[in-house]
Amino acid sequence: MAAPWLWTVLSHDATPLLNECVLLSFLPMKTVATLLCTLAHGASATAFLAGRRVCTLAQGAPFPAGRRLAPSLRPARAFVSACSPADDNSDHMATAVSRCGSVSAKAIVTSSLVNEATRLQGLGGLAAVALGRALTCSLLVADGLKDDETFQINFNGDGPLRGVMATANGKLESRGYVGNPAVTLPPNAAGKLDVGAGVGQGSLSVVRTKHLPGAEAPTQYSSITAIRSGEIPEDVNFYLLESEQRQGALAAGVFVSSAGEGLPCYNPGAPSAGAQVEIGAAAPMPAPAVPASSGLRVEAAGGWYVQLLPFAAEEAIEQLEANIAAIQSRSPTTLVREGLDARGIVELLLQGLEPQFAPDKRVKSVAESCPCSEERVLRTMALIPKAELADILNTNEVVEARCEFCGTTYRSTPEQMRERLAAAALSE
Repeated sequence: MAAPWLWTVLSHDATPLLNECVLLSFLPMKTVATLLCTLAHGASATAFLAGRRVCTLAQGAPFPAGRRLAPSLRPARAFVSACSPADDNSDHMATAVSRCGSVSAKAIVTSSLVNEATRLQGLGGLAAVALGRALTCSLLVADGLKDDETFQINFNGDGPLRGVMATANGKLESRGYVGNPAVTLPPNAAGKLDVGAGVGQGSLSVVRTKHLPGAEAPTQYSSITAIRSGEIPEDVNFYLLESEQRQGALAAGVFVSSAGEGLPCYNPGAPSAGAQVEIGAAAPMPAPAVPASSGLRVEAAGGWYVQLLPFAAEEAIEQLEANIAAIQSRSPTTLVREGLDARGIVELLLQGLEPQFAPDKRVKSVAESCPCSEERVLRTMALIPKAELADILNTNEVVEARCEFCGTTYRSTPEQMRERLAAAALSE
């Protein structure tokens, strides 16, 4: 039997929520089509204090919403998750404000989150670092938003990574995607993974959703700026300065290493790759080759963000600059590997400024964050042209859809798919 073709669909909800990205793989098919594929590009880890000094760290057209489905169309079988949060998931965020009210600071540990995304998506080292930095930055900026407000970054560059997208909301739920997970490039001049070259030149697009007074749903705002260096934190920080007039310093990093045998790796054909929702009997799918993430482990990931508040005192700014300079040689991952938690990192950033801490927050895993469902799969199928959809259903014994973010697999026979699509059309 021929290897499965891949059909990539990226659909944007008319409601201002997270992007839907579903990878549908079909057994044998004559053509491969892409309905809408708008991925992004990611980058590296640099921190700077906007408008003052720069310190570089070592690692550092709305789319149709689709058809609304009746509640009876939900999967009848139980959702069995094989990618639930790891038992040792200690990802968290700490936030504080200086006693004088001049500086706010936050730090985050995302090691488990990035390791989970790397495993589920089969990322190589370069892609893992790029996506991990993007996820970390999006979470740092999204903290403080309302639960259903979101912050999304899309790096659209001409590099071989072919795009990095990350999005997070006020509940500290996040997810992201890399266009090409198996990129390998020579190290940069510093001997580090050259994420900037993987991203290339292009644009950074930022999408925010925000509640306006009197509005029932969040309103979406989009901005586009040029990619400065391909280093994700630096580019995001330039955006915050230029588009939102927020002066601050942002750093993020990911440390990856080779692991011994037994490390879970991404395999769409195996239950360990993610949850499976099976509807009726279906022919088994061939397992693709194991990708470049085999033997790769994320040892540490994290970041920090400091922001000058209105009317910041000059003495506080000077102290903050001194604190940042003191840890310039210690990347966020170095601090995490030294055993510091998020609160310990904030204490370094606000040393001498008497930080006043808020309660720590837990960072949600990919499995907890991803809103994929069979309804979204059917909505995506309904967007395929009728002739192409008929060809898919007539020439395949099974239709399988896999979420790009969490690895959940949805399987159905053509007959069941026809019934569910017809029921959806009648319910409109």
